[in-house]
Amino acid sequence: MFETISLWKIISVFFATILADVLWTLYIRRTNEGRAFSAAFFSAAIIVLGGMVVTSYVENAFYLIPATIGGFLGTWITIKYDLRKNKAVHA
Repeated sequence: MFETISLWKIISVFFATILADVLWTLYIRRTNEGRAFSAAFFSAAIIVLGGMVVTSYVENAFYLIPATIGGFLGTWITIKYDLRKNKAVHA
């Protein structure tokens, strides 16, 4: 399992998953707002990034670790940023 671990792949899976989770959060928000075009754009981007991540950890299950951490951080960062941005707008 650990024989072919690449630092570059760990980093790319980590950041691709962060970005994918940011896009998921934005996709859900745009869908709830009824903004079809931007929701569709985010959906397409999610498919591309998700495919890259999946093919990485199918090759080696170790890459699930940076993918999981990236997924957590992507959602957490996006929601914190969005809450801070909305608080500033309504202040």
